[in-house]
Amino acid sequence: MRIHDSLIGLVLLALAAFLAHEAAGFPPMPGQRFGPSLVPNLLAAGFALCGLVLVVAGIRRREVRGLVELGEWARKGGHILDVGLVVGGLALLIAFWRPVGFLLGATVYTTLLAARFRGGRWLSSLLVCAPACFAIDWAFRRLLLVPLPQGPLTGLYW
Repeated sequence: MRIHDSLIGLVLLALAAFLAHEAAGFPPMPGQRFGPSLVPNLLAAGFALCGLVLVVAGIRRREVRGLVELGEWARKGGHILDVGLVVGGLALLIAFWRPVGFLLGATVYTTLLAARFRGGRWLSSLLVCAPACFAIDWAFRRLLLVPLPQGPLTGLYW
């Protein structure tokens, strides 16, 4: 699969604008020179710079076959469905982030994907994905001090 550089650059520019807009609403940290918007703004600047380079490189290139060119792999075996499941499932997880919670949502999402990609091995997929999601949640909550949404599990575990 080949995606034209200009299209990827435009996506990066849109992502940069979104990040900068969201970071502008972060409150300042009292007594600190740098607040919570520093890292998102740095990421936005990097995305914008890379996006601009890709758009200019795509425009300079004379040869244009199309914005998206599918490879041979996309025409067989349900690979387009797999890409749709990954992207669509992630979009659903983001959309229902707060009511479902990270631990439940990510465990279900990763278990479904792992079972799909491993030929339907549900139990072993769950036995790997549940502890992995729990470890990620624990790391964010305890090490990084960034509480992820708990959804219906609020108050049931730490």
